[in-house]
Amino acid sequence: MSAETIVQLQPKANCVPIGRNCAGTLELDLDKLLAGRLLIQGSSGAGKSATLRRIIEEAFEYMTTVIVDPEGEFDNLAEHIGAATIRAADLTTEGMTSAAVRARQHRIPLHINLSDLDAEQRILKAAAFFAGLMSVPNEMWANTMLVCIDEGHLLAPHLAGTAQDAETRRLGVATLTDLCARGRKRGLATIVATQRLAKLNASVTSELLNFLVGLNVFDRDVNRAADFLGFNPKDAERLRQLAPGEFFALGPALAPEPRLSKIDPTITKHIGATPQLIGSADISAEEAARLLDLDAMKDLANSGDARKLTLRGTQALDCFLLNPVAPTATQVVQALARIAPNATTASELAGHVGADLTTINDAIDALAAIGAIEGTHRNDDRIARLSARLRQKNTGVQLVGLA
Repeated sequence: MSAETIVQLQPKANCVPIGRNCAGTLELDLDKLLAGRLLIQGSSGAGKSATLRRIIEEAFEYMTTVIVDPEGEFDNLAEHIGAATIRAADLTTEGMTSAAVRARQHRIPLHINLSDLDAEQRILKAAAFFAGLMSVPNEMWANTMLVCIDEGHLLAPHLAGTAQDAETRRLGVATLTDLCARGRKRGLATIVATQRLAKLNASVTSELLNFLVGLNVFDRDVNRAADFLGFNPKDAERLRQLAPGEFFALGPALAPEPRLSKIDPTITKHIGATPQLIGSADISAEEAARLLDLDAMKDLANSGDARKLTLRGTQALDCFLLNPVAPTATQVVQALARIAPNATTASELAGHVGADLTTINDAIDALAAIGAIEGTHRNDDRIARLSARLRQKNTGVQLVGLA
């Protein structure tokens, strides 16, 4: 065997195998990934998250890895690679920024779980974390980091849901675009995975030079994916026929021309996989009513106070103000505002407010009737938190638990 053949058989430095194609092994060049970033895109069921999981399993020993997990699907992968899990709901935005800086300083792999947050807080907390990664002093830039972002369209959406969300959306788009555009010099290699190209802001995708494109169904997604791959309309139709785990690979870190590849299996199980079909339980109507606790919910819905407080506008406000539990209800709202978006139990509220549990439950009923809080029905484990409307208006939260 010649020396040239031996050299060809040796794996290239900083390249990891992620799949196979007609040319042999599909490898991801991590050095070129740092320079050009990567987009993984495919419709639901295409294997997008499993592909991201495969890359992380192969690459985590080469670079400090961060998993940004909006849906809470990567807990077992975090354990596999030894990453510390941060539940973003437990930290302030300033805490997220600080955690990012310290992770880079000490080369700590992280799993950022955003699943307990509403849409606005998810963007704000992720943006604060990305800002921390980018803001470290240049002596830390040598601590290279692989930033893997699942469901990127949730953090940098193409359109805001409402006019009120527009400013939050702009912040999310700006920070993720900045991470992709300027991350290379700062030692940040970014991978963004998304189901829908039409939902991910174009400012982000324009900064990504490597592509793994899987099954696409919607015309807008097919057309955008075809543009990335340089496909003509006839070739673009192939994107509608791909099997799960099949992706066209293109880019300096993957392949010089679009190459259909099959991603290799993962070591860890994909938590977010589609469940197997299972039928309903074989129980009687009486047993179903007992398990659903319908009697307790019926009592709450038909109570006199609840009927009064379903009124709208000033009539509802008048009923609330004349309710004997209004002072306690105000204390409950103030307590919940201090821990938003988290929830707490009625028992904890009773201890914090200094009222008996019956009064707290009456206050929760009154607040739920006017849409101020969200709560479960009365039982030993009753839970309450601010309504989505009030959580959006509530800013500057510093606490995550009741004192």
